[in-house]
Amino acid sequence: MRSKWKNIALAVLSGILGFLAFPPFEFAFLGWVCLVPVLFVVRSGSLKEAFFYPFLSGMVFFGCLLYWFVNVSIPGMLILVFVLSVFYGLFGVIAGYVLRHSIDLLLLPFVWVVFEYIRSHIFTGFPWGLLGYSQYKNVNLIQIADLTGAYGVSFLLVVCNVAIFAWLVRSKKKAAYMVTALLFLIMATAYSAYRFNNYYIRGSSRISVVQGNIPQRYKWDAAFAEEIVARYGGLTEKAAKDGPDMIIWPETSYPYLVEKGDNPAGEISALASGQKIPILAGIVYRDSGSYYNSAVLFDEKGKFTDIYSKTHLVPFGEYVPFEKHLSFLREHVDKPIGNFENGEEYTLFPVRSLVSGAAGGIRTRRTNFYKFGVLICFEDVFPYITREFARKGADFMVNITNDAWFGETAAPRQHLQSSVFRAVENRIPVIRAANTGISCFVDSTGKILPGVEKEGKEIFVSGFATDNVNMYAGRTYYTIYGDIFVYFCAFMIILLVITERFFLRGKKGN
Repeated sequence: MRSKWKNIALAVLSGILGFLAFPPFEFAFLGWVCLVPVLFVVRSGSLKEAFFYPFLSGMVFFGCLLYWFVNVSIPGMLILVFVLSVFYGLFGVIAGYVLRHSIDLLLLPFVWVVFEYIRSHIFTGFPWGLLGYSQYKNVNLIQIADLTGAYGVSFLLVVCNVAIFAWLVRSKKKAAYMVTALLFLIMATAYSAYRFNNYYIRGSSRISVVQGNIPQRYKWDAAFAEEIVARYGGLTEKAAKDGPDMIIWPETSYPYLVEKGDNPAGEISALASGQKIPILAGIVYRDSGSYYNSAVLFDEKGKFTDIYSKTHLVPFGEYVPFEKHLSFLREHVDKPIGNFENGEEYTLFPVRSLVSGAAGGIRTRRTNFYKFGVLICFEDVFPYITREFARKGADFMVNITNDAWFGETAAPRQHLQSSVFRAVENRIPVIRAANTGISCFVDSTGKILPGVEKEGKEIFVSGFATDNVNMYAGRTYYTIYGDIFVYFCAFMIILLVITERFFLRGKKGN
């Protein structure tokens, strides 16, 4: 009985350590040790126990990390936490088998990466709280993401967790594991230093973001529509004084339905032409009876130039999967579910930047043209979407979102972690415009630059921010080849298992 409670305590401790590495606490160093307690648990016991205790650890981790999801759907949160925790349990089963059969512990980092990848894609995917995200402020480490994606940083953390565990249990290979971990750390930091010293900027554009801070209960209340437009209009006029090349409004910031036809969203059009500055705004768009969560660009003349409609919708939020069979859920989920259609095109929008200078006593002016893509809501958590825009030639990305649903919680900061890694993976800046925050600028190294802030608060304040967004020259390995590192990890799992089974076991038999 004492052993059971000890195992429960260690499993819970592991989950808590992992959670503390993320916002709101951000004790990032705990990401390097958070798996150690649960590895102690799975060293002995049955297969069932090897699943249960890590599963419990996952329930604690994701339950604490996603506590804010109760503001959207309590049943949805419980189901989500349960499904995500299953991957912790499966990792525990493999870890237990490895430990009890004296298989090389370096198998575990490869397994962890593959499981993170699977949970990022299965059932439409939810790549939130990847272990590597805990290091999002450590720009001197995360530059490897332009080779491996965020999964490479997770891999590095698990290698160090395994090395520390091996040292504590006095494994025969403890020195080898520590040296391996140290070598990986040195290579990661050396590569980051190389990247910082070989960083070429080929131009910049001046961009403004506005944050309206519209409470969720008012967003679609017709009585507040004019007030919402007036607030965004006032912020736009103030931002225009900074001389930006474009002004960005958040997701669904325009409070009226926009239909295909002449003179849509007339107030935005008038603002753009009046200030002679393009405006990108989030709208709900209806075309041929279908509704889309979209972003639309009005040029400096107020002309509706192009539109992007969200390609990856939120299940049970913006639509019901398998609607014919699961339509009854609309009556039982504690929040209204939308009826949106997904877009199918990765639209690239244009932005023009005027650059003034002087040469030989003569003043010069030239026009630079750039292209950008838009990520709506949580689309920035999916690496493949940003990568597809980058492959098509995007110079920077814009994330428009509305995190008002989640209240004054850690959700906006956790959401920002994804934008940091999308910027590093593809070496393209990410500009965030959020209804209630966090609205800011992330440069191509993942550094978070100042954004909308008032009296030290980033969320649930209104305001605007302007910055010069620098464009990176060249495309990254990750942009070109994608998640090849994950496939390498899967290959290494097979290779290590075959090596253990047919070579090492054969030596033991002799």
